[in-house]
Amino acid sequence: MSARLRLASLWLTHVARILGDWCLRLVVVLEGTALLRGGGWHLATGLFIAPFLLLAPLNGCLSNGLPRRAVLVASSAFTLLAVLLFALAGGPWWACLAVVALGSAVNSPGRYAVLPAAAHDAHLPLPRVNGWMEMGGAAAIVGGAALGWALSQPGWPADGPPLSTRVLVVLLALNLVAFLAALAVSFPSDVLRPEPPRQAIAGFFRDALRVARSSEALGLLLGLAALQALVTAGPGAVVELARGAGGGLLKVMLLVGLGAALGCGAASLQGHPHRSLGLVPYGATGLVLALLWAIWGFGQGIVPFVPWMLLGFMSGLVNVPLRAAYLAAVPADARGNGMSVMNAAIYVVTLALAGALFGLGQVGALTTSLAQLAVLAALAALGAGIAWWLLRMPALELPVELAFLPFYRVRARGPGAELIPPRGPLLLVSNHAAYLDPLWLGKLVPRRLTPMMSSVFYDKPVLRWLMKYVAGTIRVQSGTFRREAPELAEAAAALRRGRCVLIFPEGRLRRNEEPILRTFGQGAWHILRELPDTPVVACWIEGGWGSYLSYKNGPPRKNKPFDWGRLVEIAFAEPAPVPAEVLADQRATRLYLMRACLECRRHLGLEVPPLPGEADVQEKD
Repeated sequence: MSARLRLASLWLTHVARILGDWCLRLVVVLEGTALLRGGGWHLATGLFIAPFLLLAPLNGCLSNGLPRRAVLVASSAFTLLAVLLFALAGGPWWACLAVVALGSAVNSPGRYAVLPAAAHDAHLPLPRVNGWMEMGGAAAIVGGAALGWALSQPGWPADGPPLSTRVLVVLLALNLVAFLAALAVSFPSDVLRPEPPRQAIAGFFRDALRVARSSEALGLLLGLAALQALVTAGPGAVVELARGAGGGLLKVMLLVGLGAALGCGAASLQGHPHRSLGLVPYGATGLVLALLWAIWGFGQGIVPFVPWMLLGFMSGLVNVPLRAAYLAAVPADARGNGMSVMNAAIYVVTLALAGALFGLGQVGALTTSLAQLAVLAALAALGAGIAWWLLRMPALELPVELAFLPFYRVRARGPGAELIPPRGPLLLVSNHAAYLDPLWLGKLVPRRLTPMMSSVFYDKPVLRWLMKYVAGTIRVQSGTFRREAPELAEAAAALRRGRCVLIFPEGRLRRNEEPILRTFGQGAWHILRELPDTPVVACWIEGGWGSYLSYKNGPPRKNKPFDWGRLVEIAFAEPAPVPAEVLADQRATRLYLMRACLECRRHLGLEVPPLPGEADVQEKD
């Protein structure tokens, strides 16, 4: 079975699992409402999330050390058996949910922990794969809630079997689908860490500390937990108002879930791991607007259900990139524990926010649902401000990418296209034939670039502010000869921080048909001499020469037609450090890098010309 078919099986078991869980939760909500005078929602929520919190170390250890397929199959079989036994015993359904939640708490970390391997083996971007999973999950919440509500209605289907029988048939079918689909979930690149029980439990807490010590992983985790808490607490704050105006919890849940499914689908369209994070500021701003719209509507005495769909859509737009980035940031051998930590953090923050709103309402500080919504809107505005500051670069890249979409079709070629490391120091070396070369590379390289730019362009008024405070570009003083080159030290410092530095060693844009590659300068050699173990990716950009912003047949933009759908192909060599014996000599290093860039042309089916004479290199020393 191909990797993409196995990925489809993972999606199917994910959707079936959530459909069954939410169908059962709605049955318990309605049953609990009748038993506890309106407390059905709290009963179902408490029963379901308790195992995620109380058994987090165990859930993480199982998903971290055992084969993911075994975890998914065993947990699905466990829930299938639980439903069958409680149905035969005649319930109660709330107790069945408590047992099913145990299986779900083990199943969930395993489903998410395998996603990076699934994306890698299927040759698909992780944000896209995660978007499909989240879209299916959100749609399953909507479908499960609607199905649970329908099953609980008397007389549906007409003259049909009693509630226990109806619920039994549906839950058994869904859990059976989840079990059968899990049998096919296996990905060779998945990384496990088998450990003895005592060592595995200690490993969970060590991995939790690893997440906490990583500023990237911790920031993503906190952002994800805050988002889920806001979206969960938001509908809860308006349930009473909506119920009194002829609405209700179910309608709010369905609207939020449907919006979330649409938002996740929209987010999956952006597969770039770094650029997808640019969706977060826009989605966070949309959350603020949705909450303000709801406040305005209720203030006018109407029930504004549309904002809840908008709330769901924007939450999906934020959720997908944050979750995908967190998955990528967690070490490969700690993904099971990392996903369990993620689930626990989400529920802890959700409970804390819900408890704070409830407590303030009890003491009279927040006496109405409108006041609670106002607090949520203020928190969302704070989060949006933080997101805009921290993610300003990818947020700016998104509209720029859309603006150039009709003009260029950028494609990756070569063995290195899928081997670029997602983090750690990396030096990107390329030919330079058009002004848009950095943008084209940025579209294909799956991480943030730190380009080096000539002061001729860097120093332009508006561009200088953008390059310095948004893009983090390294300024290169233009000129033929200088005794000092601080930009080289700045590039080396960026590499030490784990950045991906882009350098065009030719030193300027291509001007003529021949040569197709000018002699490289010494900059790359000076950088690599300080950091000799830095992986280098050589590139060749084909299609830039002759474009609207190249020098072919005259200066850029002068007497040239616009580019419409122009094909730009970029070939990537495999990342590898420059050999030590080559780095020992600056001239040999320059020739080595030039040859590496020219060799990339083979991956495009182009002729590889001979290198310029060594006399040219010596003349440039």
